[in-house]
Amino acid sequence: MFKLNLKIAWRNLWKNKGYTFVNVLGLALGLAGFIFVLLYVNHERSYDHWNPQLESVYQVQEQDFWAIKEGKEEWMDRADVRIADIIKSEIPQLEDATYINDYKPQSILLKHNVPFLQDGIISTNDGFFNVFPFEFIYGTPETALKEPGNIVLKESTALRYFGKINPVGKTININEQNWTEPETYLVTGVIKEPETPSNVEFKLVKRNLKTYPRNDQFYFFTNIFVKVKGQQSAELLNKNVQSVYYDFKLALFKRQKQAVADYLKNGLKPSARLVPIQQIHQKPLAGKSWLDLIKPVVLLSALLLLISIINFINMFTAQAVSRAKEVGIKKVIGAQRISLIIQFLIETAMQCLIAMLLSVILIEGFLPYLNQVFNLNLSFGIDQKSIVILSQLASLLLLVTLMAGIYPAFFLSAYLPQNVLKGNFGHSHKGKTLRTLLVGIQFVIAVGFFIGIWVISKQMDYMENKDPGFGAKAVIHIKASFDKKVANQFKNIDGVQYVGSNDGMISLDHKLTGKYKYKNESKEINTVLVNFEGLQALDVKLLKGRLFDATRVQDSLSSVILNESLEKAYGGNMVGNFIYVNDSLPAQVIGIIKDMQVAGFETLIKPTVYTASTNNATGYPNLGVNYIIKFDQQKQKTVLGEINEVWKKHYPAFPLTYSFLQDDLSKVLVTHNRFKEMVKLFSFLSISLSLIGLFALAAFLTRQRTKEIAIRRVLGADLCTLFLLLNKSYFWLILVANGVSWPIIYISVGYWLNGFAYRIDVPILPFVLAFIFSIIITVVTVSFQVKKAIQANPVDALKYE
Repeated sequence: MFKLNLKIAWRNLWKNKGYTFVNVLGLALGLAGFIFVLLYVNHERSYDHWNPQLESVYQVQEQDFWAIKEGKEEWMDRADVRIADIIKSEIPQLEDATYINDYKPQSILLKHNVPFLQDGIISTNDGFFNVFPFEFIYGTPETALKEPGNIVLKESTALRYFGKINPVGKTININEQNWTEPETYLVTGVIKEPETPSNVEFKLVKRNLKTYPRNDQFYFFTNIFVKVKGQQSAELLNKNVQSVYYDFKLALFKRQKQAVADYLKNGLKPSARLVPIQQIHQKPLAGKSWLDLIKPVVLLSALLLLISIINFINMFTAQAVSRAKEVGIKKVIGAQRISLIIQFLIETAMQCLIAMLLSVILIEGFLPYLNQVFNLNLSFGIDQKSIVILSQLASLLLLVTLMAGIYPAFFLSAYLPQNVLKGNFGHSHKGKTLRTLLVGIQFVIAVGFFIGIWVISKQMDYMENKDPGFGAKAVIHIKASFDKKVANQFKNIDGVQYVGSNDGMISLDHKLTGKYKYKNESKEINTVLVNFEGLQALDVKLLKGRLFDATRVQDSLSSVILNESLEKAYGGNMVGNFIYVNDSLPAQVIGIIKDMQVAGFETLIKPTVYTASTNNATGYPNLGVNYIIKFDQQKQKTVLGEINEVWKKHYPAFPLTYSFLQDDLSKVLVTHNRFKEMVKLFSFLSISLSLIGLFALAAFLTRQRTKEIAIRRVLGADLCTLFLLLNKSYFWLILVANGVSWPIIYISVGYWLNGFAYRIDVPILPFVLAFIFSIIITVVTVSFQVKKAIQANPVDALKYE
């Protein structure tokens, strides 16, 4: 029986090739979007699941003790490097502890090769491979980092450096910008790439040649990870870690003669905790989690899939007239309703299976492009994840089959033989309300997409055209330690206008603050370290006063410039007034500049102090962390060539890399542009599928009213009257769909816009245009079907009456 039903189902699908193609294609598009999101969710959830032993690995997080003084509870993913050894020796439940110190790109020198920059270099201690169970291709975890000067490569890095040979025993020279001689490291191992993404990402891991004493004068903050013995209570572990850490901090404050009471006055105290490594990516300390970011995309893909399912149902039921005789005859010769339901479900399942296969082919074909656009590394690769994705696809196929097939199966199997054989089956209004409701839902979603993409585009236009407060054209950014000698040679190049340094750039993770007092109120304020041309090179917008001047000695000692947000916070008219650095040193405000947009549009621009002083409120020397070079755009090629020659002269073993500031500024909007393009695509698909659904509904309802149209024509109704009559019901459908969609999308886009500190108001125009557009496309789509019914010969419809 199953074989017979399968054969009948296949013949019906082949007989109605046009409907089948539209059904399958619509479902395939909806499924493809949903499967792509499913792959992304699986990818994000799989962080640090490449080995079961990672369930015993934790990250040490420390509270920012400067924030504690202000009563703020802010956790850092870095901790004092000395804590690793202390908690390992003091807490017996810990098996081992390691730290990870990452670097900006360093120069690699291989034998007979020109130097090149390599990112992804980290340094650690000999316990690294005891904590992280990487699989070794060459070498052993016990000896890989046993000695200073040992280095281990990832498989892809080893292949790039040495080809397919065993590189253990080879040497690698590593150089930094200001080193006179490179350091030589011995390759002691090659490890496999983890099968899932990891928070501990690197290409080379080394044990530094040089070791430094760790004391109160010399220590640093770094990522610390520990491995616990067996199954341990997380609560007990954190209690022990906090006890050891607090004693360490109290002793440190005592040695440094700091008042402990300053850190306890707001009800907080110095704290540390252990966080499972598998939770780090899921619950980041800063910014939104991947789940928060993906929610809108999940919603879009789910809505697209819903539209395609609704479209399938409407298309299937639109064929009801042609299938009614089949149902009637089968019932007359004894077929049970359950067997008919199974037959139609099999027919639906076949279409869904074909759609699923087509969607997988579409995803596989477009995955390289999608990976590039969204900066991902997704795949349908055959590995341990295959079983998971196959089971998810099977579940999705079952769900879609039931959602798309249940109503048509029950609808078609419910025809009464007597009505079918009398020829009255085409006039039944059964199911009309539901089909109209389904098309209405499609249009609610489609109208929402139309309005949404309009609002998103307007917000993107606003962000792209908003004055960032500085000039980004013809400016390059070199991330390297500033050297006055090199800077002077850059400045002597014909076409170079300014050479500055500024640590508050777009592509830098700026977090420096300083303590300032004004009118007896002391605050920690964002502080940017610049040199004398660090603001001129950016062509900042000066609102009041002047910029730093190398000829004025006071500017290098205590003068400061404020941005307009800080001046407003201080009450205005700040030029000439004094603020007190670290509550004591007076610093005169010499200028006010326009707020600079260097950290995206999601957060308000911070009130900021700009200083060119070597000794400043941050506690860090103002030596320069980069070069900001502004040049004549007409001489760009010559200028960049000469800059490269100057660099080679001073740093022959350290290649020059730079970025254009305009490109850095564009990168701020990359994520939002991707979201905009995705909504555009989903909008096009949803509107297209909605039109197909409307077309199917119009075909179904017009076919039901064929005799009515014929009678009206015989009685003298003109074409205009018939057009208005048959379009009237659809007008009310679109009106209701817009009425339902508007408040929902208004709230939705308002919620999305609230994620921006700098945003537009929700405009009214797209709502009006969505209504007009939906009316026009509805009239055009429906009129195509109505025209065929009107032009048909009335005799053909009435000859059996």
